[in-house]
Amino acid sequence: MRAQPRHVGWVLCTHAALSHVGWVLCTHAPLSHVGWVLCTHAVSLWRKGTAWVHSTHPTFASPLAILVVAAILVGCQKAPESSGDLPRIIATSSGAMMVRLAGGSFVMGSGARGQTDELPHRVFVSPFDIDVCEVTQAHFEKVTGRNPSRWKNEKNPVEQIRWADAARYANARSRLEGLRPAYDEKTWACDFSADGYRLPTEAEWEYACRAGSETDFCFGASAAGLAEYAWFKDNGGNGPHPVGRKKPNAWGLYDMSGNVWEWCNDFYEEEYYKSSPERDPTGPATGKSRVLRGGCWNSRADLCRAAYRNEEDPGYTDTCFGRDIHGFVGFRCVRRAGASGR
Repeated sequence: MRAQPRHVGWVLCTHAALSHVGWVLCTHAPLSHVGWVLCTHAVSLWRKGTAWVHSTHPTFASPLAILVVAAILVGCQKAPESSGDLPRIIATSSGAMMVRLAGGSFVMGSGARGQTDELPHRVFVSPFDIDVCEVTQAHFEKVTGRNPSRWKNEKNPVEQIRWADAARYANARSRLEGLRPAYDEKTWACDFSADGYRLPTEAEWEYACRAGSETDFCFGASAAGLAEYAWFKDNGGNGPHPVGRKKPNAWGLYDMSGNVWEWCNDFYEEEYYKSSPERDPTGPATGKSRVLRGGCWNSRADLCRAAYRNEEDPGYTDTCFGRDIHGFVGFRCVRRAGASGR
């Protein structure tokens, strides 16, 4: 197979004492053309924050090896750990992948005209781990024993999820891995000191989505390149798509824009940014609705901005959900950095 500029794949890097070598799984326009390419700068490309590379150094790999890495790429169930200072990939014992983020300071919100709830303000978030992909139907069913999604496909994000459904899943996943659940299932209060899974705070979600960027989208100020990173109104078709098929952001996170809206832990309050604490804000103490972020498969491009805030009754019905936010919701989980179960 001869590598062309359009050939892209997941970088699997090994760091040797005297050399940096990485292997890239390539797929040609006809899906039958699959093979390995050798990229001697794979590690440096990973340090630039992307797992998608181009190479002109083809070689050969066995069909079995190709199938193994194809499963990694499509299923989002395993991934390599990056080397260096950028976030590394962690495989959890329940089979999901997470990225470990070091935490830091960033400007949350935007100066977008007419968006009164996006007041720019500086926020610091502590280190945390976050799912590489939206929770898939396969993993949700593995943990909970059910799949409420309308568009059944095990590789798709689970959808038609109420906020409490997501919180229950987080607790069940915590127990499965021997971690302390974060949610009290009677009051839905979140114990942020627990080492188990929970939904991201709004600040954690935006920090992860931005991946160090300061523009409307993780890749720049214009929505012109959004189709490379997201399923949205212009390319989303009639429903959600399998996770991990678009480009990741600079920290290796997929579908932070588009595909399905994602629940956050916070209650929504339009003017919360005016009084929120600078360090690790967790949202208002009470409220009638919860925050949604990221846009979905039939959202306009502007609704997929990193700073865009949406809200929904955590116990929404299918009818009001379709009317209010033009799509369906899923989620991804976070946990305290360094948590380790069985």
